[in-house]
Amino acid sequence: MSTDGKGRPAKSLPNLGSLPANPPTTSTGKVAWAWPKISAALHAGWRMHDVWSALRADGFDIPYKQFRVYVSRLRRRFAQAPPPPVATGPAPEPSPAAPDTPAKPAAPSATDPYAGIREQRKLKRQGGFEYDPFSTDKDLLK
Repeated sequence: MSTDGKGRPAKSLPNLGSLPANPPTTSTGKVAWAWPKISAALHAGWRMHDVWSALRADGFDIPYKQFRVYVSRLRRRFAQAPPPPVATGPAPEPSPAAPDTPAKPAAPSATDPYAGIREQRKLKRQGGFEYDPFSTDKDLLK
């Protein structure tokens, strides 16, 4: 077993163990260190400006605009992705749609940024005539 030079076991690491109890020196680290309490306050309904004011009163000297950037980054970092589906058996068969119910439009393709616009135009065409000066349909004279 290794020792820390003073005869103590190296696995105790008292200095490293005390770091989580103290805020870091960087402003990013301070906000990340306080994130559980910041997040709880925001989820409880407190405005971001009120949370920032409370942090300033606690000694955090961070400009409000920068605080908002840090909160945005931390929200993205700790965002919970939806859990993957758990396969517990055969997938249930979808119930047949009633004949009176219109089919839902397909979701826009992730690779086609204009799929939603095309879908809206298609739905409008079904409703009747509407003049579109920016139409991409060049076969209007046929």
